[in-house]
Amino acid sequence: MPSATEPSIARTARVGSILPRRLVDRPHARRLEATALLIPGSGPLEAYRSKLQASSADFADWDGQVNVADADGEPAHRLLVVDRYRQVYAVHDATDAGDLPDAHALTEWFRFLATACPECGVLDDPLLDGPTP
Repeated sequence: MPSATEPSIARTARVGSILPRRLVDRPHARRLEATALLIPGSGPLEAYRSKLQASSADFADWDGQVNVADADGEPAHRLLVVDRYRQVYAVHDATDAGDLPDAHALTEWFRFLATACPECGVLDDPLLDGPTP
């Protein structure tokens, strides 16, 4: 994870960006996982993190995981949804953690990304607000 003193590539990521392996690398050879990368800002985040932790089994059902970077002191928290190829599919910034996607929304993202068909081509038009219902 990036240190609090290192400029974070995740803070400047946009939908469609490819993140470096050091931010979202996975230990499994299968590499179907999707990642929600949470970069804490300066506000409280404990309750939100607890809710995500409580949903980790639901995320794992769809090969999803949540990684938490070091806080960087920015005013807003940032949550990135990243696919198995390290491509960013969604960027959410919020000063109030309650405005970030909840566990259900992340489960839907992980479901969507787990069922995307790489044989048919990597999706090259990521969505801004969530998977297509």
